Amino acid sequence: MITTKEHVYVNLTEKFNAGVIFTLQEVYDLCLKYNRIDELYDGKNEEEMIRAALQRLESDDLVKFCCRDSYDLAGTYCLLETKDQINPNQNIFDLAELEKHGRWYDKAPGVTFERWAILNKDEVMSHSIARILKIECQTRVGEALFQTTINQITEEVADGDYDYRCYQPAVSVLEEPINYTDEYGKEYLFKYIVRDGNNRYELPWKYFPCCVISGEDEYSLLQYGAIANTPTREKKNDCNPADVKQMIQIGFKHEKIVKDLDVVIDVLKTLYKEVRKKDRRIFAAEILAEEGIKASMEPYDIVKGQKILKDIFKKEGVMGEINLMNENDTSFVIGWGRKPDHYRKYYLIFEKQLQYPQNNYTAYSFLEQGQGISPQPNEKNIDELRILMEGERKRMLKHYRDVLKAEDEGTLKPIHYKWLPQANNIEDHDVLY
Repeated sequence: MITTKEHVYVNLTEKFNAGVIFTLQEVYDLCLKYNRIDELYDGKNEEEMIRAALQRLESDDLVKFCCRDSYDLAGTYCLLETKDQINPNQNIFDLAELEKHGRWYDKAPGVTFERWAILNKDEVMSHSIARILKIECQTRVGEALFQTTINQITEEVADGDYDYRCYQPAVSVLEEPINYTDEYGKEYLFKYIVRDGNNRYELPWKYFPCCVISGEDEYSLLQYGAIANTPTREKKNDCNPADVKQMIQIGFKHEKIVKDLDVVIDVLKTLYKEVRKKDRRIFAAEILAEEGIKASMEPYDIVKGQKILKDIFKKEGVMGEINLMNENDTSFVIGWGRKPDHYRKYYLIFEKQLQYPQNNYTAYSFLEQGQGISPQPNEKNIDELRILMEGERKRMLKHYRDVLKAEDEGTLKPIHYKWLPQANNIEDHDVLY
């Protein structure tokens, strides 16, 4: 007669592949509803019997309790072995290949590479255990584990295709080993702590290829994890703005970053250049605002301008895209300062005025900051710049009149257009068209 453990395992292996997440409720449904064997269950403690079977499967290294290891995966489980593809106790990793091809983030400030290693995970504290022990070791604000990525890497490794050339996980040595006993009574003696590589730590194998790093201080080691997860075209599941904000706030706490707008902008530009790069100045101001510090010149963009008008001034329906305005839209948010862009903006405004001549328009304006602005607005020149920008429309109209006058008088010479060859299949590469 089949046991409850065997019944649960057969059902799971027929339904799920290794590493695929499932819930306890799904196990109940599979074993007690869809594929039930009445002789196995007593009608009273059936769910308790399922849980006991899962615990025995975990002891056999066939099932992983994700809910025990990670807050992010609370209430979930996955198979560690399917069709004999995975033996979690087998050390399948090659230290020589790791030493030859492995990469680490060598430009992270304050961090030193010590050695390459393949460690037993029983000696390595994951970020999930660190959270339980209230030890700060990584800077993810929300979700830190991504099961799709874990599944993908698991499948690649099971096929013998571990990527030794990618940036590898990183751990640092704990100042003192930490004893830890989980809720099931299993004891650990942690000697290392994960600084980067949360998803790879969650692979089903007990061995963990990584680099061992040291830092000049705890802040440098915390920062390493954030830098290692800054977005690039190469990496998936990169840190988000909330993660970067928290890392900078930790920098304030450790007195490593001065609470100054230009300093924060430089940190963002240097270490996290892909995070909110289009509104970096606004992002820096938001970070400082949470510290109770307002920038001397508040940076705006269209979206922030609309939000301020709605939240503070109770003005609804102020447009951000002038070309999308219809007859009933008579107000818009607009930034002034990048003079080459003024022609495009006034063209759009004039088009709307010609289209709806009966409308009176209101431009809720702000002075732009950052690259391409000269002079930069400040507390001393703000009034002067506002007056200059309001006069820009008159200068634009005068310019148009001068152009039309020159055309009417015949002094505006025509432009002779010469087209560079582009259609390689039909045009000669050395002929102008």
